[in-house]
Amino acid sequence: MVHRYCKQYLILVLGLAGHPIAAEAARDLSFITTEVSTTLLSLNDGEAGALVTGRGQAVADSVTVVHLSPVSAPVIRTVYGLAASTLIGAPHATIVGDYGIVTNHNMRLDQSRNFVENTSEVAGNNEVVVIDLKTLVVTDRVRLDAKPWLARAHPDQERVVVGLSDGWFVLRLNARGMITEQTRSGSDAPIISFDLSSDGRNILAGVGAVTGEQWLAKFVVRDDDTVTLVGKTAVQNFVVDAPFSPRIAPNGRTALVLNSGGLSDGVLDDVLLVDLPTNTVIDRVAQVSDGLESLAIHPSGEFAVVSCLNAMPWSVTSHLAVIALTPDSIERRYSLPIEALPEGIEFSKSGKQLFVGSTLANHIAVYAVEGMRLERSPFVLPVGEGHAALGIGF
Repeated sequence: MVHRYCKQYLILVLGLAGHPIAAEAARDLSFITTEVSTTLLSLNDGEAGALVTGRGQAVADSVTVVHLSPVSAPVIRTVYGLAASTLIGAPHATIVGDYGIVTNHNMRLDQSRNFVENTSEVAGNNEVVVIDLKTLVVTDRVRLDAKPWLARAHPDQERVVVGLSDGWFVLRLNARGMITEQTRSGSDAPIISFDLSSDGRNILAGVGAVTGEQWLAKFVVRDDDTVTLVGKTAVQNFVVDAPFSPRIAPNGRTALVLNSGGLSDGVLDDVLLVDLPTNTVIDRVAQVSDGLESLAIHPSGEFAVVSCLNAMPWSVTSHLAVIALTPDSIERRYSLPIEALPEGIEFSKSGKQLFVGSTLANHIAVYAVEGMRLERSPFVLPVGEGHAALGIGF
């Protein structure tokens, strides 16, 4: 009690109830808080545990919503059967205002570990689902013949860009979470993963068949919501054979790409640096880890953190790799162990916290960020079985 009153007295003395010093003084350190109100969206694939470990059985897919604030304990809610989701694909979920976007496709692994179409009820449909993150109800959905692999929010917080197995799908949401417009644009090859620049215009995408040839390409979002190809990314002397989960830096000029295909196969994978204006690979960090899965670039643009699966049967831990970033070069600084499997990674709005979802641990780990140093919190945020993708909104 004395501690709490002391903090309140400090706020009164300073006369700065809205000042960062006062906010920091009032923050309770007995639970996870954030500098601004923050929402985390965890999409959970109930098949994931059985898929990865080869044992156990599937449970219902679920959606977990975590509300964080500067002064209150986290509010965490999980709802089962709301929308199907899958572990297979880039683990970045999308939040648009008060709404979460769930993409699901029916590609699954068979007993021989081959990718096949699965039309069972467990796999769900090829569809895009809109969920109200306050009420946890579905506000709209659209079923597709093509397979939606990933959705990214446009900066205008109205449009959502979706990569499909046959091109692009751009939808618009109204204030009630209803889809009001839809635009389709074709592509000669599937769009497996991509990122959208901070101005909402440029796209860098991993293109190609899941089990075949893959390459990087740049696209542009037109004013009429169509998406058109600018051209394949020039690779110079670099090997680019499995580009996955690109992230464009806040400056809009550089991007990082994981040359891993999102799969762990016992071989160490590279992180690539792309100059977006020239659409050219200009640098790499070789052999960062096995199974590079997702990455987040710090709001400063000075570094990124990569989640590394290391998911071979004999592996005992996964990792996080910290990559220093300049406009024309990248460098690995260090790696940290983390429980399996890190899927989805996001910085807080200020960049002072990092959130990492774990598939087999069924929680979100939280790190404090000081410079390029990550310090693990003793607290975690529990989510539903089989965390598969992570989104963040402020």
